[in-house]
Amino acid sequence: MLQTTDSEAIHEVSNTPFTKHFYSLYETIDLDAAKPMHEYLGVGVSMTDASCWLLSQVDKGVRHNFFKKVFTKKGYNLSIIRLNCGSSDYATELYNYNDTKGDVEMKNFSIARDEKYMIPMIKSLKSYNPNIYTFSSVWSVPGWMKTNGEMCGGALLDEHLPSFANYWAAYLKAYKAQGIEIDAITIQNEPLTDQKGGCPATLISAEQEALLASKHIPQALKKAGLETKIWIHDHNYKDYERVLNILDKRGVVGKIDAIAWHPYNGEPEMIHSVKAKHPNIPMHLTERGPNLTKLDKQDVKWWADVIFGALNNGCQSYSSWNLVLDADGQPNVGKHPCGGLFTIDIENGTFAESTQAKLFRQFSPYVLRGAKILSITQPNENIRAIAFQNPNGSIVVCLVAQDKPNKRQSLQIKYRGEYMLLSLPLNTWSMTTILIEK
Repeated sequence: MLQTTDSEAIHEVSNTPFTKHFYSLYETIDLDAAKPMHEYLGVGVSMTDASCWLLSQVDKGVRHNFFKKVFTKKGYNLSIIRLNCGSSDYATELYNYNDTKGDVEMKNFSIARDEKYMIPMIKSLKSYNPNIYTFSSVWSVPGWMKTNGEMCGGALLDEHLPSFANYWAAYLKAYKAQGIEIDAITIQNEPLTDQKGGCPATLISAEQEALLASKHIPQALKKAGLETKIWIHDHNYKDYERVLNILDKRGVVGKIDAIAWHPYNGEPEMIHSVKAKHPNIPMHLTERGPNLTKLDKQDVKWWADVIFGALNNGCQSYSSWNLVLDADGQPNVGKHPCGGLFTIDIENGTFAESTQAKLFRQFSPYVLRGAKILSITQPNENIRAIAFQNPNGSIVVCLVAQDKPNKRQSLQIKYRGEYMLLSLPLNTWSMTTILIEK
């Protein structure tokens, strides 16, 4: 089956044939020559405090339809969620779980605030996909662990490395007691920026992160009886040398389970330097959502560069930022002009999908967890492509094309010695998905 979508509708054409005929004028995606690369985990989104609060404000029936559409295979098939351990910038207020200065053993730790609406929303969505992969990130430790004594800005004090590890363990235990198993943590969201004091953040050096990853967090998790995976970095591609520095520290390799990346600065090809030296460490893209000031530039081809770029260059997953925000990018205690994967209208109980969501919808429902991302050559500068081989042997190819003026993009796909010629829809841009059954 060949399935194509434009910005408004889905069109299906059945029984698109493969033939022996080769068209020398057109570029070819050669699936016969494609080699399986890394394993695919899925695509996902952040269930921030802001998103959970907004979702708690709509009718239960509206929320049911939304969760069913977003988190099941009949819809967008999002299969990963990212949680925030304490306040991120997208929250109704600044908060953490233990403001008792010097409480290094976390005796006064409490997630009572999350029980109001965040935990109920997480439990609800997980009922639509019990196998959803869940990871969490911290934006700021309690201020008393930092140089400035505040949640916004400041650096983690060396003396509180064990305290920070205990904070993580207390959070994971508390959520587990609520029935929410968290599969992995990223030690610190964007450890190289303090956001100039504008929102919750914590500066953590490579040396500190190496100690947290190799010693303090594993010890705290073991003491708490937890087997949560540890992901390092959670920051930009351009800082790959920092990642190599951490991995060179004694005891880190073998204790960490993955490397998390952000695409705000740098190019996905930069992670090859890390992959070349540590080919067996998985990688994930953990944050990128729409920017309200750049929506005109962030068309589907732009998103294909970001999403396909991450997956084709070594990442096993891609997670968007906030699941839902209002039209003004609120609630937000920070300064960044982010939009949601979906824009929610609380009064009318409606959700508008972003361009990023449209691209998720184009390939995610057809790709199974455990699929292998295939190595393919990009056809040309006007087409972005990605290919997957599912565990059952079926193949999914997704194409995003930018048309030349009044001229369709055409290419062919080679599979088992035969060819499928595609003439892509004539539009400003188009998305095309090819499903090849085994």
